[in-house]
Amino acid sequence: MQSTIPSGAQASLQPTSNLDKRALRKRLRSERLLLTRQQRDYASYQAMRNLLPLAQYFSHHVTDKADIRVGVFIDAFGELPTQPLIDWAYRQGFSVYLPVVSAADKALNFAKLQHANVRQARLVRHRLGMHQPAYGETLRVQALDMLFMPLVAFDRHGHRMGMGGGFYDRTLAKVKGKPLKIGWAYDFQCVEQLDAHPWDVNLDMAVTPSRLWRFKRYVR
Repeated sequence: MQSTIPSGAQASLQPTSNLDKRALRKRLRSERLLLTRQQRDYASYQAMRNLLPLAQYFSHHVTDKADIRVGVFIDAFGELPTQPLIDWAYRQGFSVYLPVVSAADKALNFAKLQHANVRQARLVRHRLGMHQPAYGETLRVQALDMLFMPLVAFDRHGHRMGMGGGFYDRTLAKVKGKPLKIGWAYDFQCVEQLDAHPWDVNLDMAVTPSRLWRFKRYVR
């Protein structure tokens, strides 16, 4: 299956710098929404093919793959779809967890996804528009091994522009070591440089349809 990116999104494949943060956020959000469902799904399956090094790394460093906990979000605002990512994690034998919002100013916790197909899982939509498990015990982010995060943009140094709520920066602010922090995005969401703030949490890696980006060596 082949897919093309609309002309508006193609322009963003060029590195972007020195743009007003608000304007950049608005433009990239709009470009994501220009993509058809077929284009989004195709891009996601292409990105999934770049996960092989992660699977190999964890396969060589663990005895029981079920001990590997992977945090994943459910796409809801035009992000790169995460169902193929969830499928990949299940095929590897990993456990999958979704973020749970308790309050707008609180850190995220994570609850286990009980079904590989999110359409068949028992999920509820919280007031910010995202899906999360309807029940189940939750874990703190430090219990995860990998955390795939949504974003609006990232740069070639691993800086991340989040979705605007500050949940992930707040959740990871005092966390050292685990989890491996991974951006999951379209290629056009990579820009040349973002203005970084002291409270911003950088990525260790990013996965896009064209490649796996490594910003920091991960040591389990």
